[in-house]
Amino acid sequence: MYTPGPSLLVIVPGDWNVVPEGVAELKRYLADEYGATLMMRTTTARLRSPLALQTGVWAPATWRFAWRDIEQVLLPQAFFSLEWMDEVS
Repeated sequence: MYTPGPSLLVIVPGDWNVVPEGVAELKRYLADEYGATLMMRTTTARLRSPLALQTGVWAPATWRFAWRDIEQVLLPQAFFSLEWMDEVS
């Protein structure tokens, strides 16, 4: 029976920018640490930040540790928004 491997789906708001080096680091981290892959999709929906969703089968308790690194370090390095500049003006 086929079991899908671990994967991370990141839904990126359309008005956010992608940092290629940050995405490459996120892919490397997922592959090296968890054998996981990265899928990215853009959306026109208004989101405050990229939405990261786990897909596939992750080893027990690994998602909690992966999420900490992904949310606090890797996503901010891979995606950013300049919306704050509108608020300053």
